[in-house]
Amino acid sequence: MTALYLRNFIVLSNLFVLCVRCANLNISGEAVTTRFWDCCKPSCAWKEKAAFDRPVLSCGIDDKPTEIDAGTGCNGGSAFLCSNQQPWSVNDTFSYGFAGAFITPDLTGGKIEDAWCCACYQVNFTSDPLKGKSMIIQASNTAYDITTTNRFSLAVPGGNTTSHDACARQYGVDQTVFGTENAGVSSKEDCGKLPEPLRQGCEWRFDWYEDASFPTANFKRVSCPSELTSITQCTRSDEKQLLGESASEILSPSVRTILFAFAAAALSV
Repeated sequence: MTALYLRNFIVLSNLFVLCVRCANLNISGEAVTTRFWDCCKPSCAWKEKAAFDRPVLSCGIDDKPTEIDAGTGCNGGSAFLCSNQQPWSVNDTFSYGFAGAFITPDLTGGKIEDAWCCACYQVNFTSDPLKGKSMIIQASNTAYDITTTNRFSLAVPGGNTTSHDACARQYGVDQTVFGTENAGVSSKEDCGKLPEPLRQGCEWRFDWYEDASFPTANFKRVSCPSELTSITQCTRSDEKQLLGESASEILSPSVRTILFAFAAAALSV
């Protein structure tokens, strides 16, 4: 009887750990959304920010992928935000995109970037004028400037410039074409002044996004679609768990052996 109870304890303990792990992946809540485009190397483009196959791609001034260890263009380095990490619409109510994320520790089990770097989220807007629209975004960056609420800062060219001169350095243009600090460009017509690779994402802001300011949303983590990971080249190692891998595929071989032995013993009683 003692041995049976021991097996019960081991199996249940491991299943409990598995359930907790899965629960930590199924993150959801309410958030506010903002926008940015500072041309800096994304925070999730650095090594060891999370358990992923490789960090988010960053690009040089030629807009081609650069070395992982290259320093950020916002601090004199040669790595910048790749132009294709911008939003695009699929139809009138759905878009893909990328964002700087911050999710409060009470939802992530105390984790910060290791909880969201390269994770994907479905964002369902709950305020006008975007109510009824949704996006799937990949967290390619971190929004550290506000840490008191859940936030997704969408990467939108011309959406919000900063005091950095990275965009000017990356594209060889005057920084003013990206608009004013904390606001970005002021009209769809201003998008035509941006470097050509960035104009589509800028126009998206005034078309699909309706130039919304701080729209609220409900969000939940979802499996990353290839439409996004093919651009960043970043996939988290916990994606299989999120997809609902069976317990026999997730548990270690030793735990599976105990589980099967326990089942056999139970059947023989």
